[in-house]
Parts: sequence; C-alpha cells; structure tokens
Amino acid sequence: MMTGAWVRWGESKNGKDAILSDFIEPVKKAGKGGQLKNIYNLYVYFWRWALWKVFEHEHPGVTPGPGIVSYITAASYIDGDAFLGMREHMRRLCDEIWIIDLGGEGRGTRQDENVFNIMTPVAIAIAVRYDAPNPTTPAQVHYCRIEGNRAAKLEKLESIEGLKNLQFEDCPTEWQAPFRPQSTATFFDWPQITDLMPWQTSGAQIKRTWPLGTTQEVLKTRWAALLNASDRSVAFKESRDRKITSIVMDVGTGEQLVTLTNLPTDSPIAPVLRYGYRSFDRQWLIADPRLADYPRLSLWHSHSNAQLYFGSLLTKPLGNGPALAVSADILDMDYFSGRGAKDILPLYRDAQTQHPNLHPALLSMLMQAFRKIVAAEDIAAYLYAVLAHQDYTARFHDELENREVRVPITLDKELFETAATIGRRLIYLHSYGERFAQDQTWPHGRARCTKAIATESLPEKFSYDEATQTLSIGDGIFKPVALAAWEFEVSGLKVVQSWLGYRMKIRKGKKSSPLDDITPTNWPPEFTSELLRLLHLLEETLEIYPQQAALLAQIIKGPLLKADQLGAPPDEYRKPPTSHGTQHQFDI
Repeated sequence: MMTGAWVRWGESKNGKDAILSDFIEPVKKAGKGGQLKNIYNLYVYFWRWALWKVFEHEHPGVTPGPGIVSYITAASYIDGDAFLGMREHMRRLCDEIWIIDLGGEGRGTRQDENVFNIMTPVAIAIAVRYDAPNPTTPAQVHYCRIEGNRAAKLEKLESIEGLKNLQFEDCPTEWQAPFRPQSTATFFDWPQITDLMPWQTSGAQIKRTWPLGTTQEVLKTRWAALLNASDRSVAFKESRDRKITSIVMDVGTGEQLVTLTNLPTDSPIAPVLRYGYRSFDRQWLIADPRLADYPRLSLWHSHSNAQLYFGSLLTKPLGNGPALAVSADILDMDYFSGRGAKDILPLYRDAQTQHPNLHPALLSMLMQAFRKIVAAEDIAAYLYAVLAHQDYTARFHDELENREVRVPITLDKELFETAATIGRRLIYLHSYGERFAQDQTWPHGRARCTKAIATESLPEKFSYDEATQTLSIGDGIFKPVALAAWEFEVSGLKVVQSWLGYRMKIRKGKKSSPLDDITPTNWPPEFTSELLRLLHLLEETLEIYPQQAALLAQIIKGPLLKADQLGAPPDEYRKPPTSHGTQHQFDI
C-alpha cells in the first residue's frame, strides 16, 4: 500500500480526491508550495484521518457533532509554513484547541532535551468541538510550553490533573496563523525582511562535497582524477538529479554542455571561483553546472562585482549571534549556520544592478522621509547594522520563535545614516574587503602567528587555551586570540572552530566520493593569511557590537515604519528573475 493510503491518494489513487488536499491547497494558494515536502509525513496522515473520522465522517441522518482528538506528535505543524492549511482546517473544524509544547529540538539552533529518544520537537494537542460545526468562526487556540530537561518535563506532565494546572496563552485567531502566541510587542508591527527584500531563495546545492575545496590546486587535482577514474559514476557520486549522463546547459550561453561521461580525459576544468561555504568561510568551487544538482542559476545570472548576498535563518528559529551574515560570492544553501533552505536574500535581481531586490515602495518612502536620495546599498548597510549582531537575537529571542525576522526601519534621518555607516564597515569586513571598499582600510588586529605551522602536512588537531589566549594549530601558535573571537557563533556554528575543521588533515563533514580523499598536502601560506584576516575582522566586529546594541535601542524608541504602511510587495517581486527570457528547468 502506498504511504498515506487513501488519506493522501484518495479513492482514485492520484490524490485529486484525497482528504489531505484540505491541508495542501491553502499552502499552494499562499505561495508556499515549495514547503509542501514537509507535510508528507505519517503523523500528518494520522491527524488528517482522525479529524475526518471524528468531525467530518457523516453517518446516514447524523451530522457530526461533539468530539475530541488528541495526539502527541512532531511539533512542526505549530508554526511551519507547510502546515498553514492544516492549522486553518483545524480551526474550521474545532471550537477550542490546546497545545502543550514539549520542545526537544536536538539538531537546530535552540537545542533542548526531548521527552523521547529522538531529536525532533514534539507537542501534545487536544482538539475539541462542543456541538455542531461552525466553520466560519475560528477555534480559539491556547498554548503553553513546558521547559526543562527530560526529567523535569516528565515530572510536570505526571503532575497534571487538568488543563487548569497549566499556564496557557491565547494564540492569534487568523485562520492560518501559528499555534503559538504572538507577542503584543511592537516587533510584529515592523516589516519582515522577506517583505523588504522579496526575492528569497536557496543557495547553491551541490549535493557532493568534492567540487568544493579549500584550495584551487586540490580542485584541479580532483577534476583530473574524475576524468581518469576507472568508473566516473562512482567518482562523481551520482544522485537522482545529477548523473554523468545528465544533459546540462552552460550557465552563461545556455548551450548544451558535453556530458561528463563523454568528456575526454584532458578536458580543461571550468573556472574555479570563490564560494561562500559557511558564514565567514570562503572556499573554492568548480563552477561547472554538471557537478551540481541545483546550481540556482538565478543566483549566477544576477551575480556581479557589486552583488552581495545576505544569509539568515528564515525557515527555522534563529539562535545566538547575528541574524544576518553576508557574502560577496555565490553561496551555499547551508551558508548561514550549516543548515539552510530558502534563506538567501540577494541585494540585486540582475547583474547590472538596475533592479534592487527591495520592496518597490521602500526607497521612495525613505526618500520622502529623509528628503534625500536613498540608494539600495544604503538600505543593505542599514539592515546589516540593525540585524547583524547578537543583541538583536537576544532582545527578540521569544518573538523570533515564530521564524519571522522583522526589522525596525527608523524614520529618523540621523539614526539611519549612523546605522548605514556602521553597516558599510561591517559588510566591508565580513566580505573580506570585497564590498563597500571605498575609503575603507583593513584592520591591523591584535592576533599574530607567533610560531609558524609546519608545512610538511596538514595539522591533525587544534586547541585553545583561554588563560593565555593561545590558539594552537598543529605545532603552530596564534595569539592573542580573545575568547569571544574563539567562541564567535552564528546560530550554533562556531565560526573559527568550523573554519579550522575544514582545513585539518581529517576534514570535518561528510564525504561524497573517493575524490574527497584528495586533500591539500600541506598548510599553505594563504591559510595563515586568511585565518589572520578572519581573526582580525572578528576582533573589530566584537568592538562594534556595543555600538550596534545602543543604536538598536535608540532606533526602537524613535519613529518607525510600520508593516501596514509599506504593504505586501507585489507577487512578481517574490519570484526569481529569469535569464534570456526563460526559466531554466534545472534552476530549482
């Protein structure tokens, strides 16, 4: 039997008459169809069947009336975009719904202990109808969260004698709103960053690690090894969407490329370009679309020496550290913190920088408020100053649980200009000097390499001594390295530690093919140079953080642009730009 049975597939087995469509169609209409992969889950099928059985299944002469459905399941339906149709349908069928959120995220940015031996957050839901259905009035949803470790959560559950023993908060009554309270704070009056920058996309998804590397030379060696492999399909690491026989078009010309299986052994390698692999970690990529399952051609077609990309977590709650990172290079889907989805916001929709990825009314509203021209780069710098620091995520920790990154846009000209100045400096630093370089100089920094790393081979380990502020890499020594720089975090990603992990003899992360075993033979001088640049930019970033925190506090107290003043951007602004008048079928 097919998974989901008739709940998913219906009597016709094609899904068109399936009751699961009540959960699916609202998601499509809301423009969130790309998230629907998350709804095809056994627990969702059980929910849909139970709701139908208790509240909708009609017997001859009997209209469904009172009933209760209660489950403890995965909690993703509470606020996930894929489940907005599920939430709407439950609100239409029920009079009251109680949500007891038990947490238990074991893999994300806000980890806590689960009541089960799993890593997926869970919740108890009690859905009630008291009489005949009233589908025009949304059910009242009540929410509470039980905190603590596993023992504390189980003890609390054991002590419950009734719902009166728990402290519930009321949730929004909008049909598709999350089953979670919305704070009365002004946070939710501010526009979301995805309204300010409507084109929201995923980064490149290569689906194999060997086309990525820490040096250009190692990628050239791997390319030669692929072409000379006895079995190219094994060396390549074929997937569902990319095989050595796949027909792929050239990114620039749109012309068909020779398949990998037919390439001569002496074929030249495609350009090896800088690639934003993780926050603050620039690596290299063989820029050949034959090697990537989802190269995201719209990113490549809009790339230029003026383009910049913001990365965040827009489909998961943010953790500690900044809410935005930046890259001057085409970047990875997991760029921000090692886990990603549609989390990338380019500044421009085109390589000529004629079409900013901004709400069409934003620039004109700010120009009217400030009585001066405001450029797209001014907006980018302002956003980065406001969001790219730990005070933002700490101050709005609870509000960010709803996965909405909202921005206080000041209408005070001086505050805006102060923020833009800070943002330009940070973008210059965080892009390694590749953007906003005019009138900027690179910081000298305090950290030094006081003992060179032996170049005979890659180091096998690294360590940090807080007392002496010493970073040891193999037999090399860097100091002074402040603890705050060593611990610098982007939603769970320890930046310096992650950077080093990809440059050890045994590289961190997964391997995708035998080609991954081809690694740099030693620690090249450019590794030392890049590490010092990273340490120095982090030093200055940490010095700027207090300025950003104070500025954010000032901005919040002053006049702000409200989301309803701006309105939602037109739908076409949310769609990826096209190239040559067409959308390539493999730009997914």
